Amino acid sequence: MDVFDFRILKILQEDATLSLKEIGLKVGLFSPSAVSKRIKNLQDQGYIKRIRAEIDYTKLGFGFQTLTMIRGKYGPNYKDIIASKLKEIPGVVSIYFLLGDVDFIIYTITKNKDEYTKILDKLSSIPEIERSDTRTILEIHKEMDFSSINLMDESSSNFV
Repeated sequence: MDVFDFRILKILQEDATLSLKEIGLKVGLFSPSAVSKRIKNLQDQGYIKRIRAEIDYTKLGFGFQTLTMIRGKYGPNYKDIIASKLKEIPGVVSIYFLLGDVDFIIYTITKNKDEYTKILDKLSSIPEIERSDTRTILEIHKEMDFSSINLMDESSSNFV
């Protein structure tokens, strides 16, 4: 990875809809094909997992968002068993396995509390789950904003 790759990553995390020409102008590469090759290489090497649209689910009627903390019942492969069951529940959009008192946090998006109640019913039917504790999200002030992460080593004189 060189300074151009770091700059390309920074730009893509902010706005992946820019054309190759626009990205090139911002990073100092004037050949769209060179930018394309670099992006393809970053994907092949696993630096870029995927490029996707950021959708405003509230505009689609999905305005009920929650964070649910889950404590599992310890046993062989309990985290893998719970995770595989959580993945199957509609409305669960993120699953995080943690260290500490809480084993998992799941982020859910549903249309309303009645739909979320269906998720709670499914959680309570999973025998490997000891208990859950839910928080309703009222406002999001910052979400998935990676702009504060310096992609380059601070000892370098070139920052992105």
